[in-house]
Amino acid sequence: MRLAHGFVAVAAFVLLSAAQQPLPYPSTPAIPVVENFFGTQVTDPYRWLEDGNSPQVVAWATAQTAIARQYIESQPSYAGYLQRVRTLSKTGTRRFGLTIRRDRYIYYRDTPPEAQPELVTRQGLRGVERLLFNPNTFVRNGSAAPSIESVFVSLDGSKVAFTTQEAGAEEETLRVVDVASAKLLPDVIPHAGGGTTPTAVLWDKDGKGFVHTRFPLTGSESARHFNIKLYHHVLGTPPSGDPYVFGDGQPANVEYYVTQATDGNASALFADAGDGVFATAYVRYGNGAFTRVATPADRINCCELGDRAAFVNDSLYVISSKRNQRGDIVQIPQGKSFAQGTTIVAAGRNAADQITAVPGGFITSEIDGGDSAAHYYSAAGKMLGQLPLPPVSAISGIAADTAGQDIIVSYRGYDTPNRWLRYEPSQNRLVRTGVETKVPGDYSQVTVRRVFVRSLDGAAQIPLEIVALKTTRADASTPTIMTAYGSYGIVSSPFFIGSLLAWLEHGGVFAQAMIRGGGEYGEAWHAAAVHATVYKRSDDLAACAQWLGQNGYGDAKHLGILGGSAGGYLMGLALTRNPALYRAVDSEVGFYSEFREVLTPNGAFNIPEFGDPRDPKQFSWVYAYSPYYHVKPNVAYPAVLMETGENDPRVAPRESRKMIAMLQTASTSGYPILLWQKSGEGHGIGNSFEQQVAATTQTLTFFESQLR
Repeated sequence: MRLAHGFVAVAAFVLLSAAQQPLPYPSTPAIPVVENFFGTQVTDPYRWLEDGNSPQVVAWATAQTAIARQYIESQPSYAGYLQRVRTLSKTGTRRFGLTIRRDRYIYYRDTPPEAQPELVTRQGLRGVERLLFNPNTFVRNGSAAPSIESVFVSLDGSKVAFTTQEAGAEEETLRVVDVASAKLLPDVIPHAGGGTTPTAVLWDKDGKGFVHTRFPLTGSESARHFNIKLYHHVLGTPPSGDPYVFGDGQPANVEYYVTQATDGNASALFADAGDGVFATAYVRYGNGAFTRVATPADRINCCELGDRAAFVNDSLYVISSKRNQRGDIVQIPQGKSFAQGTTIVAAGRNAADQITAVPGGFITSEIDGGDSAAHYYSAAGKMLGQLPLPPVSAISGIAADTAGQDIIVSYRGYDTPNRWLRYEPSQNRLVRTGVETKVPGDYSQVTVRRVFVRSLDGAAQIPLEIVALKTTRADASTPTIMTAYGSYGIVSSPFFIGSLLAWLEHGGVFAQAMIRGGGEYGEAWHAAAVHATVYKRSDDLAACAQWLGQNGYGDAKHLGILGGSAGGYLMGLALTRNPALYRAVDSEVGFYSEFREVLTPNGAFNIPEFGDPRDPKQFSWVYAYSPYYHVKPNVAYPAVLMETGENDPRVAPRESRKMIAMLQTASTSGYPILLWQKSGEGHGIGNSFEQQVAATTQTLTFFESQLR
C-alpha cells in the first residue's frame, strides 16, 4: 500500500479563519474490504487504518493530531480556558477511596498539581496523616509517574497490597507496603491484572500472605489480558513459585471481584465473563476450597458496578434481580446456596446498588434515577434509619470496620466536592468530619434543576439534570453541553463539576441525561436498551436534546454532546442516527465499528451487552447499530472531535481513526472533523494532573468554538 507523502508537514500550515476554510486533512484513500455475512455485503473502506504499527498509519494519525491540536490551540478562547481550568483544578487536597481496618484509615491523597494521588494512612479519624507510597517520586528511567490503580488492605490493617500502572497501559504490578514502617516489601508481582480485567486480592487471616490474580506469564500480545487465574503468595517468597488456587475451566475473558469478612473467616469470589453480565459466586470459609453458591441464573450483578456484596457476620449478603429488577438483598448463610438463601430486604422504590457491613448490621446504598439514597439495617434486615443525604447527590463510598465504631460516608454533588461525613446511627445523623476539599472557585452560585423527559417510545421518563449559574439567563441560543453513558448497567450520578465551572462562568449550561442502558432504575432500565434495542440509548438522548431546545436551553444550533468509552459509542450512534439534533460532538476513547470490534479478543467482553455477529439473528442488530458502517455520504454532520490514547488496552485507537476517516469523507457541513490521538495515554485511567487539565481545556475550547 502506498499513501501520499508529507502528512506531518500539514502541521506547518497556518489555519487562518479555520471556521470558514476547509481544513487540510491528509489524504485518506479508501481501500475497500468486502465481506459477506449471512447474505449481507459489508464494506469496510478503511480497514488499513487498523494497523497502528504501520508507518503510513502512524504518519496519517500524526498529521490528523497536528491539525486537531492547531485548530484547538489557535482558538481565541483556548488560552483563557487553559488558565482558568488549571486554576480551578488546583484544589486543596482530596481524600478518597477509604478503607478502615482496626481503626487504621487507609486512602488516596491527591494534592494538585502533583501528577498522581498518593497512598496514605492515619490512626483514627483525628490521627496524624502519614505517607505510605508516593508514585510521584517512584519514577524510573525518566518515565512518567505511575498511578495507583487498586488497594487491598490486610485484615489487621498492618499491610497494604496495591497495584500500579504506567502511561495508561493498565499493565498492573502488585506491590506491598508495611503500614507501620511505610516501607515497600520486596514482594513484586507483575501481570496481576490489566485492561478491563482488574486485579483481585484476598488477604490471609494472619496477614502473612494473600490470594491474588495473575495473567499467564507467556503468550501472545493479543492474548495477554486473558485466562487470568488465582494464586497464593506468601510474603517474602518468590512470586514465580506461587501455587495455583482457582481458575481452571473458566472462560478466557473471566474477571474476578472479591470480598471478605473483616474477621478473616470467610471470603467470596465473583466470576463473570463479559461486561454488564451476572456473576457466578464462590465462597470459602477459613482456608477451604471455593464452593459455588450462585450461578448467573441467580442474577447477581457483577461486582465491578460497586460493592454489591458483603459478609454480615458469617453470611454473604448479595444484591439479586432474580425476583425483582430493582434488586433484593439476599442472605446466603454459611454452608448454604443462593437457592437456600433468604430475602433479607425486599426491593423497594429505589434500585439497590451497594452493601456495606457496619457495626450492628449493614448499610445499603440505593439509586433513584442516578441520585443516591441509603438505609441502615440490622443484620436481620430490620430498617433502623434512612441516612439524611442532601438532594441531587451521590454516595462515592461507605467505609467501616465492623469491629470498630466509625462509619464514614463519602458523598458529592454538582456543587459539592467529595467530603467525609460520620454517620451516627443512634441519632440517625451525618456529621461533617472536616475532611473536605477546599476549592478555588465559587460554587455557591451553581444551581441544579432535575426534570424528567418522556422517551420517544413513550415507555420511560428520562432523568435529566441541568447545571448552570444562578445568574445565567438561558434561552435557545445558550451554549449547552449534554453528556450521557447508558451502558452495562453503570449508573450516571451527580459529580462535582470542578473545572467545568469555567464553562458555566462563560454563560454555558451543562446537562447529564440518565438514559436507558444504565442502572439508574435497576436491571430493567439496563435491559431496556441492550441487544436489539440498543438504539433506545440514542433515542433517549435525542428526546433530551429536543426537550432542552424546547424549554429554554441550547437548541440544535447550540447543543453539543459529550461521551467517553461506551459513552463514545453513544456519541457515534447519536451523530449517525440524528445528525441534525447536535451542533458538535466530543467523543473520547469510543468504539464505532462494534460489529467488527466484538470479533477481536478484547471485544469479546462486549458480546453480552451488544450481541454476537456470528449468530445470524444477532448479526442484524449488531451491524445495524455499528455507527461506522452507517455514516452516509453527503450528509451535514456536526463538528466532531474524537480523542483516543495510543496505549488504550480497552478500546483500540483504530476505532477513532476509522470513524474520523469515514466522517471526513462524508460530511458536507464544513464543520471540523478532528482526530486527536494522544501518546503516553490510554483509556484515561491514571491520567496525570496536566493530562486532565489539557483534556478539559480541549473539550471546552472545542465546544466554545462551535456553539456560540
